[in-house]
Amino acid sequence: MYTLLLVDDDADVLATLTRSFRKGYKTLSASSGEQALEILNSQPVDLIICDQRMPGIGGVEVLTHASNVQPEAIRILLTGYTDVESLLACVNDAHIYKYVTKPWVPDDLNFTVVRALEALNLQRQLNEARTQLESAYQESVVMLCLAAEGKDQDTASHLHRVQHYTQALAMAVGIDEKEAAHMGLMSMLHDIGKLATPDAILKKPGKLTDEEWVVMREHPIAGVKILGNNPFYEVAREISAGHHENFDGTGYPHKLKSEEIPLSARIVKLADVFDALTTKRPYKEPWSMEDALENIELNSTGMFDPKLVAVFKELFEDGTLVRIQTTYSN
Repeated sequence: MYTLLLVDDDADVLATLTRSFRKGYKTLSASSGEQALEILNSQPVDLIICDQRMPGIGGVEVLTHASNVQPEAIRILLTGYTDVESLLACVNDAHIYKYVTKPWVPDDLNFTVVRALEALNLQRQLNEARTQLESAYQESVVMLCLAAEGKDQDTASHLHRVQHYTQALAMAVGIDEKEAAHMGLMSMLHDIGKLATPDAILKKPGKLTDEEWVVMREHPIAGVKILGNNPFYEVAREISAGHHENFDGTGYPHKLKSEEIPLSARIVKLADVFDALTTKRPYKEPWSMEDALENIELNSTGMFDPKLVAVFKELFEDGTLVRIQTTYSN
């Protein structure tokens, strides 16, 4: 059952509104703007019908507050005045669904509420579908990565740590949260090109020959091809192509240097190497974070962007890196 918040300082008007809607909905009543704010701060509502002019806190302030604390709730303004400036303020600040003039026609107001709640229900269904799609594509990315790098839990944990190191570093250098989260997810595809690398090379226990290294170094470009042309994977293609480039231009496949290397690739290179150093591998014990950062700093003008290294150290000092490693340990 939908919950409606009805707000008016006129007791008769409030009683009329309550009678109109109490049969089909759960109704909450507020006889002042102050009381309405208390309700909005304490419990969820689906739709608000609020008078424009009330003593103290008026309707514009109530609906603007509602748009901040419960942005999904439908907001309808009741007004007995043709104050264009106030109506514009409500439209711009409170993002109202509609305004209704007093005295209203009961059937018209009821119809407005029904249509508004239908729109709300549709939006909720769309949001749920979007959430399911996002979850599905995230799971697909993880499965694809595991197919490229192996199927063990160690690999899965490594990918998640790189994801969250990448996201944290991206946000720390000023990238907004949504873009940073996307970059983190795309970082998991950094070695997707290894799907095109023969297992005899990927799983060779000994040292690779010069010829085998030539084949191995083809995986960044192979990854770009695998990721296709969809704009959604643009960041993933940047990362795949650039995460083996070195800041001084000695990397591969294109020997890019400095800011010629996309920021996303510079970030992921640092996150990937840091995780490799600080986790146990078949051929080595894990390094401490302090030792890993010291080693990275020594190479900060060779392999890595020194500005990113400095920010990454700050993430260690404030405990962010430790929290990520602990959360996504094997």
